[in-house]
Amino acid sequence: MLARILELFGETTGLKTNFHKSTVVPIQCNNINLSDVLSGLPASRTSFPLKYLGLPLSMNRLKRVDFQPWIDKVSAKLSTWSGKNLSAAGRLTLVNAVLTSQVTYLLLALKPPQRVLDFIDSKRKQFLWAGSERLTGGKCKVNWVCAARPKQYGGLGILHLGFFSRALRLRWLWQEAKLLNTQRITKDIPCNMLDRRLFAAATSVRVGDGKSSLFWESAWLRGTTPRDTFPLTYSISNGKNRSIHEALSNNRWIHDLHFNHNDFSTAHIHEYCQLWCEVNQLRLMHNTPDLIKWKFTMSGQYTTQSAYQAQFCGSTCMNFNSIIWRAWAPPKCKFFSWLAVQNRVWTADRLARRGWPHNPRCVLCASCPESGLHLFAECCFTRHIWADLSIWAAITEIHHSSWQPVDSVHQWWSNLATSAVRSVKGLRTLIILVSWTIWCERNSRIFEHKEKTVTQTIAMIKEQIRLWILGGAKHLARLV
Repeated sequence: MLARILELFGETTGLKTNFHKSTVVPIQCNNINLSDVLSGLPASRTSFPLKYLGLPLSMNRLKRVDFQPWIDKVSAKLSTWSGKNLSAAGRLTLVNAVLTSQVTYLLLALKPPQRVLDFIDSKRKQFLWAGSERLTGGKCKVNWVCAARPKQYGGLGILHLGFFSRALRLRWLWQEAKLLNTQRITKDIPCNMLDRRLFAAATSVRVGDGKSSLFWESAWLRGTTPRDTFPLTYSISNGKNRSIHEALSNNRWIHDLHFNHNDFSTAHIHEYCQLWCEVNQLRLMHNTPDLIKWKFTMSGQYTTQSAYQAQFCGSTCMNFNSIIWRAWAPPKCKFFSWLAVQNRVWTADRLARRGWPHNPRCVLCASCPESGLHLFAECCFTRHIWADLSIWAAITEIHHSSWQPVDSVHQWWSNLATSAVRSVKGLRTLIILVSWTIWCERNSRIFEHKEKTVTQTIAMIKEQIRLWILGGAKHLARLV
């Protein structure tokens, strides 16, 4: 019978059911003889939980085991990559382009348990810093909280899965706010109270007919929500999910208030009077829909990027984006520069704090204790290189005699990268090149016992400048 109904449906609509790809899932069919109902239907029978459109589907709350396929998918990818043969910059590309993108579809539709996100983060962290090997404190040079930040806040641009998941879920609330009150999907969307509070803070509402905006949760009260402005009154309301239209009809929001509440006090009366004054000034406009505006875009429309960036409000902005990431340089040199600017390369002073074997003296000058600032800015070997390049390129600003006293590598790098030269972008590329060459020479002397003179090092830098210009460093060509 059921098969015949599906056939008639196909004849009417022109659509045909592929029974080999279909399954039947009975719901509340305890008193029904399913064998008779499904007789003649060539589809298999299954039960919850199951997978639909690649997502776990269940009648009950999803558990961690329901998300295991995504964990296995990430682990399977890592097993096929040889991380030790990739540079840190190469592993960073795979983390962003593959490991993160694998779970985007999942995060768009569902709210996975925090433990699932933590496990995926641990895999991404391990591959970035250790490749295929076991992760140790020595390999993890920057903590994951800092690494998983946008580049303008000093991170590597790795997506923070928790923030990214919330930004994707806010789209559900945005779509809900666009619907009429009769089409609300509040009970079905995977958003918690924190998501709703963030959405309310990120939006403002201009009230029309009041049918698509919530009285307590929408930001119609001068850009804020009545829930946040009058929390005591909200706490005694029995109609927290009413729309503005419903709440104002016959003053239902007043009838919803529980004035006999055990915690009722004069503070509640004070808030109630203030809210009554605000509501009394509100006038609904029939046949005019409410207008919601997203505060973090010029167009007033929601975007996932702006929702993600909004969660970093209050973070300290860094200039790494301009002095490192936007400069032309091979990715591995940029990654090294990002570490060097933060003093996160393994110089002697940092090895000493860990209690690891090290040579306390700088191997380039053999006279001063080695630190990041000394190696890149204060060593006589390094200063000789900058002085020679200053004369060769006719740029007095990069001569060490014009440098100001500084206390950190970041301060020295920033001062030099913002010098008034004929090509600032070319100068930033040159700083990366020289610093990378100095670091390679330092490592060559320690681990390979090979040594170049200052003259040989300068000649190698000039050759690298020529190659980088051929590779696309057009701003460097304008500088030298």
